[in-house]
Amino acid sequence: MTFQQSMWLGARASIGFWISTFLFGLLFGLAAASAGIEQWMALFMSAAVFSASAQFAALEFWEAPLPLASIALSVALVSSRNILLGMSLTHQLDDYSLVRRMTHLALLTDPAAVMILRLQYNVNRLGYLTGYGLALFVSWICSTWTGFTFAHLLVDAKIDSLDFAGPMVMATMMILFVKGSRGRSFPWLISGTVSLIMFELGIPAYTILPVSVAAGVIVGLRLVRSDG
Repeated sequence: MTFQQSMWLGARASIGFWISTFLFGLLFGLAAASAGIEQWMALFMSAAVFSASAQFAALEFWEAPLPLASIALSVALVSSRNILLGMSLTHQLDDYSLVRRMTHLALLTDPAAVMILRLQYNVNRLGYLTGYGLALFVSWICSTWTGFTFAHLLVDAKIDSLDFAGPMVMATMMILFVKGSRGRSFPWLISGTVSLIMFELGIPAYTILPVSVAAGVIVGLRLVRSDG
């Protein structure tokens, strides 16, 4: 299957997540307006970062003067799940140059990574990832604009941070991997379980993702060694 055909296939496969992405984008647009961010800046953040969890984490510290170090650390922590994504995709994109992989991975999304591992037929995986990511990117940008534009209708609403973002991400990934994945789902099962337990115990939200990812990485490395 050609790159273009795979892109179209990925875009069509993303329809189920297009709506949920749009809803999260609406929330971010509302939250950005509530935090006093200008619209162009909110749109630029959505285009440049393209990560709900990272952008909501940044909003938690959005005040003058901007605590850049705190924002950078917070974003790094909530984005640590990409370590597991990278490990999962290690051998899926070996046929492409490093430059090309890095360029297209800017559109990498959690569901796209899982779907690539579940593919049962021959497709251009980089094209599939790109089409999937582009579709969700359009949804994310449009919904950010919509949420920000109509934020005045909810001026009295209080928009809190998504403290459940960590366990929500891991639980979603865990479910997707278990549903017929051809890749190893056990590290994701461990990460999702650890994440949910930590959330139930009331452990600070900013520690949930890095700790659950670390648990998954350790399990993944042990499985690799056992195969060796």
